[in-house]
Amino acid sequence: MKKQVTILLFCILFLTACAGSDETLPAEQVTPSITESTAIENTATSVVKTEAPTAVVTTLAPATLTPTTTVTSSPTTTAPATQTTEAGPFDNVVYATLSEDEATQLLIELLQTNGGCRLPCWWGIVLGSTAISEIESVFVPLGFDWFPGFDELHDTTAYKASLYLHAKESIVWTIEVRGGAGEETYDKNEAWRPYALPNLLSEYGIPSEVYVYYPFRFDPGGLASYRLFLYYPEQGIEIDYLGIADLLPDRNGWAEACPDILRTDQVNLLLFQPGTVPEYRELTLPAMSIPVPEQPEGTDPYDLISWEQATESTLDAFYQHFTESEEGTVCFSFKTYWTGSSE
Repeated sequence: MKKQVTILLFCILFLTACAGSDETLPAEQVTPSITESTAIENTATSVVKTEAPTAVVTTLAPATLTPTTTVTSSPTTTAPATQTTEAGPFDNVVYATLSEDEATQLLIELLQTNGGCRLPCWWGIVLGSTAISEIESVFVPLGFDWFPGFDELHDTTAYKASLYLHAKESIVWTIEVRGGAGEETYDKNEAWRPYALPNLLSEYGIPSEVYVYYPFRFDPGGLASYRLFLYYPEQGIEIDYLGIADLLPDRNGWAEACPDILRTDQVNLLLFQPGTVPEYRELTLPAMSIPVPEQPEGTDPYDLISWEQATESTLDAFYQHFTESEEGTVCFSFKTYWTGSSE
């Protein structure tokens, strides 16, 4: 009997061990799966929600800083160019600090380059665009006296380049230029070289109208001279010269002139927008001022002093005459009308 009880207990223990073994094995197989899944999910949550943003910012910072720097520096580079622009022909010139010599040099540069613009623009003053209010601050430091009530700039240097400005609604509309030098300062006329006949003709072509005459000499001991007027109405340009002439002893009523910018007393211009000044000729050469004897009724005094009649030549010949030879070596003869017979 005792032996049977012992066998029975052994069987119960054996079955109990087998049952525990069966329950533990699945737990060992399933539990790691659940544990790994949970660990992965938790790790993902940690990366996305806490660590990931920090890692991303740290990694991409250099890439995002580069375009940011470029964008910031670009306007910084271009901004000064728009902020330093000043009215007038000179950029980046601090007028208040100019010495007298520096101002004179800038004036010479203006005469030689015209401020980088082409007639009828003058020294950077653009007709129909430049405001009268811009004039004083730019040109007074260059040695000009400004008369705002008359819109005039008078050169106080030896270069004698005065301007008379005519405005509409405070915008410069026309410009009259008065320049040249006296006999004692002819060397200053070198600055006017761009407006010497050969250079002017080469730049602007054959004029539409040319007039020449021998002025009255109110002072018997005064200098014999000539007046020569060139008109380019389609370009808005008139230019005239006063220079030395001599009466021809062997040709009664005729004079001779040899234009040379270094022996020119006056260089004057009227600059206007083409088509806006129909009376351009009367403004610069009034008919009443033409020194010719009384003529039959209906005679046009301008015809008498036209290049064609006064020199018995053509405008084409005039152009060739002065563009194909060295300045100062070319002379021309013209009728004077009142100094003797011109027939």
